[in-house]
Amino acid sequence: MKKRSVTENVFFNMLYQILVTVLPILTTPYVARTLGLSANGIHSFTESIVTYFIILGAIGTSLYGIRKVAYVRDNEEELARVTKEIISLRLILMLITLAVYIPVLCIKNQYAYIYQIHIINIVANGLDITWFYQGVEDFKKVTLRNLVVKFLFVFCLFIFIKSPSDLPWYVFLIVISAFAGNLIMIYYLPQYVDLKKGKNLKLFRHLKPSIALFVPQAMNYIYALIDRSMLGWMTNTDNVGLYDQAQRIIKMITAILQSVGYVMMARVANLKMSNDREGIVSYIRKSVNFNLFIAFPAMLGILGVADDFIPFFLGNEYVAAAPILKILCILIFTASMNSIMGVQLLIPLGKEKIYTLATTSGAVISVICNLILIPKLSIFGSCIAYIIAESVVFAVSYWNLRDMFNLPMLLKDNLGIILGSVLMYVAVRLIALLDMNIILKLMCELVGGASIYFVIAFITKNETFLLISDKVMSFAKKFLAKRKAN
Repeated sequence: MKKRSVTENVFFNMLYQILVTVLPILTTPYVARTLGLSANGIHSFTESIVTYFIILGAIGTSLYGIRKVAYVRDNEEELARVTKEIISLRLILMLITLAVYIPVLCIKNQYAYIYQIHIINIVANGLDITWFYQGVEDFKKVTLRNLVVKFLFVFCLFIFIKSPSDLPWYVFLIVISAFAGNLIMIYYLPQYVDLKKGKNLKLFRHLKPSIALFVPQAMNYIYALIDRSMLGWMTNTDNVGLYDQAQRIIKMITAILQSVGYVMMARVANLKMSNDREGIVSYIRKSVNFNLFIAFPAMLGILGVADDFIPFFLGNEYVAAAPILKILCILIFTASMNSIMGVQLLIPLGKEKIYTLATTSGAVISVICNLILIPKLSIFGSCIAYIIAESVVFAVSYWNLRDMFNLPMLLKDNLGIILGSVLMYVAVRLIALLDMNIILKLMCELVGGASIYFVIAFITKNETFLLISDKVMSFAKKFLAKRKAN
């Protein structure tokens, strides 16, 4: 089986994550204004509840599937057997999940009409085989699938969603897109696996190792979702709407950073089988440098432009989301580092117990902090609780990986981008003081801040900046050469 380069896979997986996360962000101004704060709050709250059932319906098989496929991908017989076993196991788990989900949420519930539509979402999750393509390190197919499906979603969004009463149709478009995309991936599967091979299936041999990954994954989702759920239960869905919009902007950045994680997870798992410790450390160092190169300017950039950006992007109904966004921007750094330590190191190295300890600690702290802080600080209590939970996960993971993950040294290597980010923030805040049209002001903040950051990166000869510059120049030369040849 042809193995793509890490750089190529990182590119396609980054593009995949951008499509999955950024494209909805690009449609957010329309959805925010068309559906309004109340309908968006209902969608965000119900989606958080449905996600718990989706996690239950997977029981860690996605993460386990990536690692297992990476282990056996060079053995055609075993690859076919493992693939069919995991697919079959996920379908059985999906049916069990539906048997619980339907009577609990779809019959007598305030939002039953939304939960009924999400049945398609649970089925789509059961049919999802993205883990297979990530395991064989072919992210191009996944990306192209999402290009088609997501652009069709955007087209339908602007055609059919016209008022707050269209909320059910909005939810339907989201879940049917996921369903259609997963069917496309199943269609291409025979090109990679001879499904006639790999007989004598033993589905449940994968259950125990999947559950070992399910606990930390479930805890990871709990501390990521529990704030929205508890905020809805303890206050109102309007607060959930404000909080969710701020989180979506943060997740646009973290998705780009975390996209490297699944590429590196498969590669590190493969290197582990070869006992190549030096190779693992080298890949992780590059991953950290890339994450810091984006995380620091993104974090300080959002802090600088939030007051101007929120009313422009979402509308005046969401002005209260600006201070929330400022608080949550610290998550860009913590979430990216947690992804490296968890997805790129602990899981592929087989250290699930440490990963479980870290994420369980974060989930427990999140619940406790939300219970204490929401009654006192409302929506800001959820923000603080989320940051504390992420910090706990970071502390536990780092302590157990300090022999392979020397963060102080890595930060020292990237002092140039930290300096550039700080100077960028100062420039953005100075521009924000000017009295001008908000669109022109945002453009000046973006161009001025980015220019200062890249100049500092160039002067300090930042490794990631030079690597990206070299790739861009190489692509430009090839493009121009082709144009001349034609």
